[in-house]
Amino acid sequence: MRIGIDVESGERPFQEFVKGALKSIQYFSNIHIYIIGNTNNIKKKFKSINNIPNITLIDAKEVITMNEKPIAALKKKKLSTVSIGIKMLKNKEIDVFFSAGNTGATVVSSVLSLGMIDGIKRPAMATFFPRIGGGETLIIDIGANPDANEKDLYNNAVLGKAYYYLIWNKINPTVGLLNMGAESGKGTLEINKVYKTIENIPGFIGNVEGYNVFNGSVDVVVCNGFIGNSILKIAEATRKYFIYTLKKSLSKDFKISKFEKFILGIFNLSKLYKQKKNIITGMLLPKYYGAAPLLGVNGLVMIGHGSCTSRELINAIELTYKLYSLNFLKKIVDYTKKMLKKY
Repeated sequence: MRIGIDVESGERPFQEFVKGALKSIQYFSNIHIYIIGNTNNIKKKFKSINNIPNITLIDAKEVITMNEKPIAALKKKKLSTVSIGIKMLKNKEIDVFFSAGNTGATVVSSVLSLGMIDGIKRPAMATFFPRIGGGETLIIDIGANPDANEKDLYNNAVLGKAYYYLIWNKINPTVGLLNMGAESGKGTLEINKVYKTIENIPGFIGNVEGYNVFNGSVDVVVCNGFIGNSILKIAEATRKYFIYTLKKSLSKDFKISKFEKFILGIFNLSKLYKQKKNIITGMLLPKYYGAAPLLGVNGLVMIGHGSCTSRELINAIELTYKLYSLNFLKKIVDYTKKMLKKY
């Protein structure tokens, strides 16, 4: 698998992404990573990087920042990391492109350069959330299309079912429309129109609420990108809050019993904290936290969240490797075309 990684975009310095890329080839020896960024700066920080056979540096002097307007930035910065990466994907020089930068720029560039699956007008991003009792719930969309109309949300439901089926091998995953109440007729006029549009999709169980994401009662939750992204950001904030709470509870100012002190002395306080931190993080965030595929475009594009760390980049590459091994793009195109034709 050949994956291009934009190391200049996002909220963290390029070193963070390069470290994640270098670590990834230790886990996946048969991948080749094309690091897209300022090669002079990369070689200064990583002296021996040119000697690593699984790494190729691709020079890109321009970067589209988070606050730039996507279309204007793409026109102005034709040699940006995003433009170069998507062009490489289109020309089949790489199999996958990853960027944690300006989501709008990556989405627009992907749509204009790669095109869309027949029948899909606008792309969507999707990610899994862990749920009570095991398994995961898919939320679609989480940021690609903030102002989705009823046709877009119908397509999201189809793409979500296809993605869930391919990852979890569940033939007919259930689908719910995110709303402020489970009863039909709840919510805005737009949501009611969407309900009538997607109610004939196999596996549709009606409206669902926020708690259904975690209680295991539905497999695919459909919403627009504005709401989905808000849910994702709340999950991120919740994780940080619980980690903060855990750290406070294990601090020296927190009263604990003699037995607990004995246990902490055996296992080491810092190790116990790190262990619990990892457990809580895993319980609160999606399994493949770090990136989500841009569904609907004719290419495998992975979009990372802005504060993506080297550890989360490794998670993203793990998901990417799984998707590529499943021949994901061809299968989701076939599944989606069949669903849209039938329903």
